[in-house]
Amino acid sequence: MSDQQDNVNSQGQQGEQANQGALTGAREMAEKQVDQAIDQLAGKVPGGAQYAEQAKEQADKVLDNLEGELEKRMENMGGNLGGMLGGLFGGHKEENKQ
Repeated sequence: MSDQQDNVNSQGQQGEQANQGALTGAREMAEKQVDQAIDQLAGKVPGGAQYAEQAKEQADKVLDNLEGELEKRMENMGGNLGGMLGGLFGGHKEENKQ
């Protein structure tokens, strides 16, 4: 393999790693926000605390599905994830209203 081909392969691998890192970070941020929202709502509903963990597990499954779909689209597009995630998971910050 030539040096140029090695460089292209290396850049492709680095791009995939960057995309995976961005996706993981977005997933963690979304999961944290969802868990906080569930906890807040569970605290306001009588007896809601007993269902909070189940709600978090279901929300986690939804995030798994979303993450899988994003990975498929990234593979199909071969593009950079940064632009796709711009506003999807907290592209703008809101202050928590308490």
